[in-house]
Amino acid sequence: MVKVSSKGQITLPASIRKKINVKPGEYVRLVEDSDGGVRILVAENGIEYLKGSVCVSSPQDIEQARRKALQERIDEKNN
Repeated sequence: MVKVSSKGQITLPASIRKKINVKPGEYVRLVEDSDGGVRILVAENGIEYLKGSVCVSSPQDIEQARRKALQERIDEKNN
């Protein structure tokens, strides 16, 4: 059992961190199951891993890209 802080943060118990082999600074994903349960998965390399992996020819509107990605994710979830 873990307690949620006022900021919505939790601390993973050492036994769980060892079981899923997650190290300080790594990311985990919380994934909701179809029955409403939640699973903890280790996120491969975190988002920093992607920095610089896409070449762009002009400045990009990050907010527009974020909204588009969010809408695509919503559409995927609803299909």
